Amino acid sequence: MRLSALVLLLGLASLGRATSLVPPSFPELVAEAEAIYRARVTDLQARHVTAPDGTAIIKTYVTFAVERTFKGADRAAVTLEFLGGTVGPESMVVSGMPVFNLGGAEYVFVQRNGIQFCPLVAMGHGRYRILRHAAGSREYLVRDNGLPLTDLAEVEMTLHTLQTPLHVARAAAAVGRALTPAAFEAGILSELRYPTLRARPQ
Repeated sequence: MRLSALVLLLGLASLGRATSLVPPSFPELVAEAEAIYRARVTDLQARHVTAPDGTAIIKTYVTFAVERTFKGADRAAVTLEFLGGTVGPESMVVSGMPVFNLGGAEYVFVQRNGIQFCPLVAMGHGRYRILRHAAGSREYLVRDNGLPLTDLAEVEMTLHTLQTPLHVARAAAAVGRALTPAAFEAGILSELRYPTLRARPQ
C-alpha cells in the first residue's frame, strides 16, 4: 500500500517545523547545519512508529560510520531519522526525501534530527554523495539528484531529477569538472573559519 505524501505531510505539524525547502546558499547550508559529517552508510532500518499526536507512521533510520566531523559533536557513528520508508507491503512515500544505499559515502548537513521529518538542511540540499570515476581513481561529488557538483554556488540550484537523455548526457559531461572531496571539504572549512552569512531565521 502506498500512502499519499501530501496527506502525510499535512498531518505532521506536531513533529516540529518542517525543513525549509528554499534552496540555501553554500554559506547558509554550513551555517544552518548543527553537524556536518563525511560518513558511510552502515545500516538501514524502516520501522512503524507512533507520532506524538498518535498518528501511525513509518520512519527509516539510517546509521552512518563517521569518517570526519566538520561541525558538531565528534562521534564514531550517528543515526538519522527520516520520515517514510517501506515495511513489508506498506510504503510511506515523501516526495523529495533523500534515499540512501548501504556502503554509500556521503556528506550530510544535519539539522534537528528526530524533530523535523528530514534531518538535513533543506532536505536533499543537505546531502552530497561521493562517487568514483569509472575510468580512474578520481573521486567526485554529486548532488542528491545525481548531477555532478561543479561549483559551490550550485548548492542553491533547484534539485531537478534526471529525466531525459539530454540531462543524462550533460551529467556525464560534467563529471570531469565535478568538485573533489578535498575541494568540497576546503570550502566547508573556509566557511566555518570565516563565515560570510548567518543561518536563516527558523
